[in-house]
Amino acid sequence: MSSTSGTSDPRQHSAGRPLAAHLLTRSRSAAVIRDSVNSLTADEHLLVPHLGRNIDGMVNGLRAGAVSLVFVSYGTGVTIVSPPSGRRALLVIPQGPMLVESCGNQWVANTPFALSSHHQTKMVPDPDRGAVVGGVDAEALESYLAATSNRPLVKPISLSSDVPLQLSSPHMVTHTWLEACRQLDQGLPPESVPWLENILLATMSAGLAPFLEPSFAPLPSKGIPGYVELACRYLEQNLSGNVRIDDVASAVGISTRQLHTAFQDHIGRSPTQVLRDMRLARARQRLETLGPSRGITVAGAANDAGFSHLGRFSAYYTEKYQESPSATLQRLRGAAKTDITSQ
Repeated sequence: MSSTSGTSDPRQHSAGRPLAAHLLTRSRSAAVIRDSVNSLTADEHLLVPHLGRNIDGMVNGLRAGAVSLVFVSYGTGVTIVSPPSGRRALLVIPQGPMLVESCGNQWVANTPFALSSHHQTKMVPDPDRGAVVGGVDAEALESYLAATSNRPLVKPISLSSDVPLQLSSPHMVTHTWLEACRQLDQGLPPESVPWLENILLATMSAGLAPFLEPSFAPLPSKGIPGYVELACRYLEQNLSGNVRIDDVASAVGISTRQLHTAFQDHIGRSPTQVLRDMRLARARQRLETLGPSRGITVAGAANDAGFSHLGRFSAYYTEKYQESPSATLQRLRGAAKTDITSQ
């Protein structure tokens, strides 16, 4: 890859780039460009210019709710080494051919892919076209999935695979995310930000679907009685009430013992555990969507989700999400200060 640094007009260099209205920095310092990207992606990656060349880097970016959006180009050949993404979901949408190496796989990426949760990812992007990077905390993506999926999440999401983490429906993901960038460049009204955030999370979830599947309760296979799905639906529709497992069994026409056996066989968890997970997911969704803007309290979220004992709710919540309910509210209030609505 050859450099065009120093030969291009700065106005041409920025024209037509994603998020051009949200310039963060232009710099010939690799450290400045790296830190500017990290400020939004929380990736802490390494950036190594090829053959000791100077870069001519540009970073555009902002947050749309829980989602971080960044465009970066380098003006010369570079290698990027990203550490395991851990509890962040990070997508890369190459704007030109990108050499990628991760999890023992190497390929030339022209379509979106995800960074591995457990392994480092090496990337050599097109020096001038660069890439769009999208990031979201795993907790926020889990809350979205719990609120929109008919299947309960039974374990934290983890992006790891023996095959390249290339997204399904790649053209849909690319088109939607680049269109979101265009909408943001045209000046999106603050009241439309939640709508855009949901679209980004929906397309991210669709693209990552094959890699998210292990986090969901197993789908009933052919021949398995439909009362398992009916029981889950009953639980979901009555979360805020005083749900008794005997009543669930009665509602789907089987004994309580049969219901327990069916849940263990087909979901891998008891009805009580599934109910608790659904309630925790609803409480977290309420805290994340209503907390910063509408003043919902921890007690209010717990009560709305069907928890009658605040102490037990807090203990279950902390165990599942590795932060207390009050810490969730504090984190979101801090994030709101840097949200697009404050720009």
